[in-house]
Amino acid sequence: MTKKKSPDAVEDERFASHSIMPSKEVVANIADVEMRKLHEIVDLLFIPLNVGHDEQQAWFRRALEQYESLAPRDGIEGMLAAQMIGTHAAALECLRRAAHSRERFADREQNLKHAQKLMALYTQQVAALNKHRGKGQQKVTVEHVHIEAGAQAIVGNVDSGAGKHNKASPAVLEEQKSVPMPEFEPSKLRRT
Repeated sequence: MTKKKSPDAVEDERFASHSIMPSKEVVANIADVEMRKLHEIVDLLFIPLNVGHDEQQAWFRRALEQYESLAPRDGIEGMLAAQMIGTHAAALECLRRAAHSRERFADREQNLKHAQKLMALYTQQVAALNKHRGKGQQKVTVEHVHIEAGAQAIVGNVDSGAGKHNKASPAVLEEQKSVPMPEFEPSKLRRT
């Protein structure tokens, strides 16, 4: 016969993983975490067998520089940055193979197609990183505008300067006040 668990015991089991802490060795040695990150990035690289030790180390340093230049601020950005390094390295390898003179035409064409797909993926990853960071391009389209008699409107591209500290001199501000606003005759506007 199975014992029925109390609701408190069930609750404790559901959240048991939250009480598991990393070992003292892991906490004490943060370098392990950094080393694991480095291995994740290096594992994404294709390095030919005939490359010497110094050149291999240069490839590793370059990949790490690329990762650090993306300056990931959280886990999502870190994962995306590592993926971007791998995608970039794979695209370059496909381009290198396509440029290799001994490749057959079909192989060259296949490598170019893979490179093109990888470069498109890289562009999507950059857009995803920018969107996550809040830097995605925003566009507002106004389709219908109604202007009442005696009102004024601006037609054209408008830059609000949001987030920028626009410190124009008083003379410039006074000059801007004196620029006349074009007036629209409501009877000549196209109505929808």
